Amino acid sequence: MPKLPTTFQSLDLTGFEDKNQRHNAITREMVDVACSVLQKNRIGIVVRSVQAALKHIYGLGGSAETVCQLLKEWRSENLAALKSGKGEKDLITAIVEASDDGLLDDSDIPEEYLQAQRQMAIAGYRLAYQKADTSVAGDRIQTLVNENDLLKTQLKDFPQLRMELEFYKAEAERQRIELREAYLNINKQQLADSETFRAQLEGLQNERNDLILKNNELGKQIAEMAEIQGKAVERDGEIAKLNGQLEAREREVMEMREQIQNLQTESGQKLVLESQLTTVQEQLKQANETITLLQVQLQEKSTSELQVDIDVDALVAERDSLELKVKELESQVGKRNKNKQPAGVNG
Repeated sequence: MPKLPTTFQSLDLTGFEDKNQRHNAITREMVDVACSVLQKNRIGIVVRSVQAALKHIYGLGGSAETVCQLLKEWRSENLAALKSGKGEKDLITAIVEASDDGLLDDSDIPEEYLQAQRQMAIAGYRLAYQKADTSVAGDRIQTLVNENDLLKTQLKDFPQLRMELEFYKAEAERQRIELREAYLNINKQQLADSETFRAQLEGLQNERNDLILKNNELGKQIAEMAEIQGKAVERDGEIAKLNGQLEAREREVMEMREQIQNLQTESGQKLVLESQLTTVQEQLKQANETITLLQVQLQEKSTSELQVDIDVDALVAERDSLELKVKELESQVGKRNKNKQPAGVNG
């Protein structure tokens, strides 16, 4: 039988169920399907090829230890099914086909091993033949036949089991070497990651300490700002109060200025009236003196003898007019004085 490959680019999944559903772990059923797919595609069944098939079918390769254990169970069950006679082929053919996984060509089997097995089979057959006795009862013959079948079965199973043992030993050694290398790489990576993590942790701790200090400083500044804001609010209240008082004072000043202006106006008018009054009084005095002088002259002389160029009646009328004007001016000056006195008291 030709040697089968253990690698592939793609697999023909025709006739199998759609296995595109999500899985979290490798199960025996998944390994059975993968082995069936590999047998259909004439791919050698080994741990690596089964892992590749699982990843191709399910997207999940699984660990080598898990796949190896499940593959061993699959081989044992297939061999047990062949031993129990489940199948249409004879036992020898079925065992040969079951043991032929395509990984070992017939020419790869050592000739010495084949010769030794052939000699063991001949020796066993000869011993059985020498012990055979035609006079032995039917039960004895049947017992010998059963023992012979058992011996043949053991002899046939021994090479396959030894081959599987050697294969599993080699596979276990290979996996042990790979695991050791993986552990070494993981330890190196973890050491590098730990150094990096330590440096990052120290940096984060330093940043945290800086942030705590800044936070404390900001807290103090906020407390100071709150205190300053409270004082500012108090000062704003005082300023508002002072502004109100200032506005009231300004209104009082404006009123006082208006009163002063009014008083100044009235004072000016009073001075004018007093000046007019003084002038009128002088005129009245002169008129009285003129009238008095004329009256004296009239008494001294008769009317026929006196020749006066002055009209006495006109002077009398003028005097009366001046007296009225004096009274009117005195009345206005009195009113001005009355109006001025309350203003002075209020000031």
